[in-house]
Amino acid sequence: MSQNVIMVTPTPGRGYRRIGDAVAGAPEGALIVVAPGRYTENLTVSKPVTITAEDGAGTVTILAKTGVAVTLTAASAALSGISAVSTDADNPAVFVAQGQLSLTECSLQGAGWSTVFASGEGTILMRGCAVRNDTGAGVVVTSPHGGVLESCRFDEMGTSAVVVADDGTLLMRACTVGKAAGNGICLNGRGRLTVEDTTISGTAKPAVAVEQQAMIAAKRLTASDVEGIGFYLASGGEVALEDCLAERVGAEGVFVAEGCKPVLRGCRVRGAGLHGVHFSARSGGIVTDCEISEVTGIGVNVTERSAPEFDQLLVSGCTAAGLRVSDAADPFFRRLRVLGSDGAGIEVEDGGRGTMENVEIDGGAVGLRVTGGSRLSASGFSVRNTAGAAVEVSEATLSLVDSAIDGAGGDGVHAGPGATLSILRCRVHSSAGAGCRFVEGASGTATESEFSSGKSDGIVLDTEEAVRVTSCTVRDNHGSGVRQVRPGTAIEVLGLITSGNFKPDAYGTSASAGAAEPVPAAAERPKPADDPLEELQKLVGLAGVKREVTSLINLNKMAKRRRDAGLSAPPMARHLVFAGAPGTGKTTVARLYGQVLAQLGVLREGHLVEVARADLVAQIIGGTAIKTTEAFTTALGGVLFIDEAYTLSSGQGGSGPDFGREAIDTLVKLMEDHREDVVVIAAGYSTEMQEFLSANPGMESRFSRTIEFANYTADELVTIVRSQCGKHDYHLEGDAAEALREYFEAIPKDGTFGNGRTARRVFERMTDRQASRLAEAPSASPADLTLLTADDLDTGA
Repeated sequence: MSQNVIMVTPTPGRGYRRIGDAVAGAPEGALIVVAPGRYTENLTVSKPVTITAEDGAGTVTILAKTGVAVTLTAASAALSGISAVSTDADNPAVFVAQGQLSLTECSLQGAGWSTVFASGEGTILMRGCAVRNDTGAGVVVTSPHGGVLESCRFDEMGTSAVVVADDGTLLMRACTVGKAAGNGICLNGRGRLTVEDTTISGTAKPAVAVEQQAMIAAKRLTASDVEGIGFYLASGGEVALEDCLAERVGAEGVFVAEGCKPVLRGCRVRGAGLHGVHFSARSGGIVTDCEISEVTGIGVNVTERSAPEFDQLLVSGCTAAGLRVSDAADPFFRRLRVLGSDGAGIEVEDGGRGTMENVEIDGGAVGLRVTGGSRLSASGFSVRNTAGAAVEVSEATLSLVDSAIDGAGGDGVHAGPGATLSILRCRVHSSAGAGCRFVEGASGTATESEFSSGKSDGIVLDTEEAVRVTSCTVRDNHGSGVRQVRPGTAIEVLGLITSGNFKPDAYGTSASAGAAEPVPAAAERPKPADDPLEELQKLVGLAGVKREVTSLINLNKMAKRRRDAGLSAPPMARHLVFAGAPGTGKTTVARLYGQVLAQLGVLREGHLVEVARADLVAQIIGGTAIKTTEAFTTALGGVLFIDEAYTLSSGQGGSGPDFGREAIDTLVKLMEDHREDVVVIAAGYSTEMQEFLSANPGMESRFSRTIEFANYTADELVTIVRSQCGKHDYHLEGDAAEALREYFEAIPKDGTFGNGRTARRVFERMTDRQASRLAEAPSASPADLTLLTADDLDTGA
């Protein structure tokens, strides 16, 4: 046998008895052949050698009862067909802090926090290996030279299968994660992972979690049959998923948070238990050519000021809305298809904004619903075969251009109370209700549009607000072409083309005082409270805020009475600062305050326009003044709410401090020029807002009153969770309420604490865990379906 081939065998006289002794006696580059058997030792590979099992994989085991089974200290080495096992709870089975260790067809098992650990300057090259660890992780890499995992299998992980942290880097190809109590892949710190053709299933936590400043580039990565989220993306680093799949996941298929801006191309979510894709917490990114289907919940949920861009997205088979936009989110959608949702096709609510182009909606209870102070610009819509109205807007603003509606089960377009609707070059055909209906409190325009072949009237004008119908065609409807229900001068019908309708038109001097024909549609949604002051008092907590706002309202009442009596009005703090942590109801209070001032006649309209730095600051010199003026002008007659106003003076947002200063200077002048026609409310953290006011004397003189919004107490947060339960047909078990109280007392009230938003997230997580719990039960009664217990509270979330 060659002098560079060294034998290790338990049989005396045939070679070395221990692998470590063979390494010590071997020349560099030697091949160490190990006979079958179990070798109890701590192997330190201190020379560049190759160690292989004589009879192939699975026949040789290196067992370390304490310490590390295999440690590399040489520049390089290789193991082939070797099993390395450590039963030490404090050490990995394989440790590489320097050099490059190649592991081929090896079986690796640990009992500590990790089975394989590559740190410092270490590199691992693992091919065809099997990794197990009932207690901890599979492979942990913190080395910037981390290495490669190829065709490896991870089973029965006590925590996460693969962890890349600190400055670690890793390439992962054609691997499989079978079961893990943690994540399949966990990236944090500044870790970097490139992963391809890999499958993850059976994880208790998100199959893929990317946090802090970690980066991932994934192609053909599949997450399936996981208890919670498929892909959790919350990193400030680069995140790119291409042709990835999340299927049969218990919660969201893809959850994006913490300002993350991923790029998703050709990805699919199939079978999610909560949302298909959820963008939250000011996240963004680009989603292209993706599909979401079979979701028990909402297909795409965009919340909390997130602003992602979507192009060529297909959403189908959702039990709730196909797409929901809320909480001041401002996404952009192009070439969107929403098919077969049980709820609304698209729902924009709670101050949601956005732009949508070339959208197809087929089926659903309602095609497009816009409510709750939202503002949406939509063009190129095609809405077909809805159970109720094709388009429904109330207490919100909608611009609908170049769109087609066919076969609505209710009204083609329904403008409810508080709606501001603009229709341009649209076609509404064969609606079961009116082609277009403006009810009491609605206003708007219909221009160059056609309403035909409906089962009721073409256009119904049942409002005393201003509506202008210009150059429209109404034909072949079973009712009138245009029916004006309430006589009044605010309605204008110009250039109408009418033919083939079953009943004569009735508008202007021919307006009918009778009610319009009933609409065969779903029950009308509840109207908002008529008294905003009463609604303010019903808000959870905020005792100090309520006193301050009520004092301001009373001051405005007295001012109005004094003016009516011919007396001078007292000086008042017209513009306000709302200071405090996020999620404490600042936007809601601002909206209600504006409504109260409108009722008192202090403001013409009382509407709320919410803006942030990005809405005011441009990227070019001179552009900021234009953007700021445009935003300010839309708020005239109402309230301009500037969220995180301190960013205008802190130089944040990527445009430099001079552009923010330009926005402040413009605002100061506009506030002076229109001091009787607008209320400006600047909001943000207390300390930062004090610095913001002191940084500019002009702003400080105009904001003479600050209202502090304190964090909610634990009891108030429990009350918010109870209100969420009431809205969604759940109720809390007694022990669950007490557990919630203890949880809210314990969680840190730092910069990440979201107050009411945190409470709502806790409620969503509880419903998610309840769904998973009941899914495993053989049967569940209707009472079980509505009950949330202490077991549904994830105190580690």
